[in-house]
Amino acid sequence: MRKLNDYLGDQAEYLLTHQCKAIDKARLTIPAPDYLDQVFLNTNRNTQVLNSLSRLCDIGLSLTGMGFILERKALNC
Repeated sequence: MRKLNDYLGDQAEYLLTHQCKAIDKARLTIPAPDYLDQVFLNTNRNTQVLNSLSRLCDIGLSLTGMGFILERKALNC
């Protein structure tokens, strides 16, 4: 955790304790376990790309919300 604080510098406390007030938590949804399969089923992405996206989500990026952001970027949404 100290390494993370060093990396974030002066903004560490703000970034690590921030609570969003603009979007109500009730409006958020958690993707289903087969979300990637549903979204990418009819795309031309190769198996290696799909495996990489799956690993990104499984590693823990989904816990921070970053997995969802990366998935949306991959879809060009």
